[in-house]
Amino acid sequence: MGIGRRKFLKFASIALAGLSIDPLQTVITNSNYYVNRKMGVIFEKPINWGFLNIKDFGKLKDEQILGNGWNDNKEEVWEEIGDPICIATKYYEDKPENKGIFSPTITLNVTHKSEFDDLNIQSFEDLRSMSEFGTSRILNNFRVTKRYEEQIISNCKFYEYDAEYLFEHVEIEKSLKVELKVFKAEHNNFYYDFNCHQSKAQNQTAVLEFEKFKKSMKLI
Repeated sequence: MGIGRRKFLKFASIALAGLSIDPLQTVITNSNYYVNRKMGVIFEKPINWGFLNIKDFGKLKDEQILGNGWNDNKEEVWEEIGDPICIATKYYEDKPENKGIFSPTITLNVTHKSEFDDLNIQSFEDLRSMSEFGTSRILNNFRVTKRYEEQIISNCKFYEYDAEYLFEHVEIEKSLKVELKVFKAEHNNFYYDFNCHQSKAQNQTAVLEFEKFKKSMKLI
């Protein structure tokens, strides 16, 4: 259902206050706000975090080590998953002092339902199960640790779960346990996936930041 066009435009005007906006521009960031007018998404990133340029995501993909033998077929895996449309991360600057440190991160993927036409998906529950299974095949030791009751966020039904996995990266000597919080919604013929990553093992946590982010999510 979403919040409706009028409320969406109201929130967008608040988020983009003071900016001179090109009417043809669909994705806009302003301070901590992210507005995607094409996909109908608004949210607020944590303070002092940065938005990562999607073109730089290629470097991150190259440096992450995938599990279960998929590392030799990275291009195939990432092509199947698709790039996120937005990445907000704590350590967004490529500085020497950040090397080897896991950066708490929020990513957003949006996929049109038509991309799953050949998979015979009958329901949103089917997609969720398929997504969890696919993730478990790519990330080492992936497991869901907690499932929540369906909830209403921005007048949309959201599915939420917590998980953990072992993160492997060329700059990190040993596998690192990472915690993942996922929010999924089916809305306007799209699937929305908000993924929040943190690592207690490195004391790089963002529990409060993720909760505030959750409250800021708006879908038209």
